[in-house]
Formats: sequence, C-alpha cells, structure tokens
Amino acid sequence: MLKELGAALDEMIHVQKRLIGFADEKQAVLIERRVDDLNVLVKEEAKLVKELNAIETERERITGILLLEHGASGFSEMVDGLTDELMKRKLQNQVSALQDLLIELQAKNKINERLLLDSMQFVQHMIDQVTKTKQQQFNYQSPIGQPKPQTNSQGFFDTKA
Repeated sequence: MLKELGAALDEMIHVQKRLIGFADEKQAVLIERRVDDLNVLVKEEAKLVKELNAIETERERITGILLLEHGASGFSEMVDGLTDELMKRKLQNQVSALQDLLIELQAKNKINERLLLDSMQFVQHMIDQVTKTKQQQFNYQSPIGQPKPQTNSQGFFDTKA
C-alpha cells in the first residue's frame, strides 16, 4: 500500500510540473495577446486539473487505509511511524516536492492573473478611445462669449468626417 501511495504522489508531481509548464506558456501567450492560443491552453489545463483531482481522490483513499492500518491520526504521524527508512525518506521528499511545486504554481498563476487584468484594462481603454464621442450641444448657442474647451475630448475617429 505504501508503494501505491508513492506512485500516486509521483503522478501528482508529474501533473504539477505539467501545470507549471502550462502556466509558463500562458504567460507568453498573455504577453503576446494570442487569445486563440490561450483558449487552447485553458482547455488543456482543465483536463490536467481533472486528472489531478482523480489522482488526489485515489491518494486520499490510500492514505485513509494506511492511517487506519498504522493507527495514526495524520499523514505526518503515519510517515514518522514507518520502520522502512527508505520509504519514509521517499514519502517525505515527495510531499516536500509537491509543496514546492504548489508554491511555484501559485506564484506563476498570480503573475498570469495580473497580466490578464492588464490586458483587460488595455482592451477596455482601447474600446473607450474608439467609442468616445465628443460631447455636443444639440441646441443652437451663439459661439460669442463662450469659453473654448481646454481638453480635446475627441475620440479615436473624427465624428465630423
């Protein structure tokens, strides 16, 4: 059963590394504003997350059985109680590797989230510039005695053309 747990943790490490690879690809795609490529990456990433959830469910099942067998209340207690030093070190290293990968993935996702927000703000700014219309008075007013506007509120396109 310990070997099954080790195999499940190895699979989780492999999937986490692939997710980090996708995060790196998404960063490049977001910087270059390639929306179609981003959609493909998101779909592939969703498949990986689904796979990771299935592995996590299996890991939880195996861990539950092992906890009952060893009479431990938690994973760390169970690992500390192992007599096989090699397996003990392997499980500790796997858990440590998973924690490090998770921290790395979270950092990359925060960067990608910021890039995505910046892209959305840029798009909104461009939409505002294209659609901004000059405020017009629809009633006749004599131009004599009226102050000239200080700011040019004309949009990207000339509405008088």
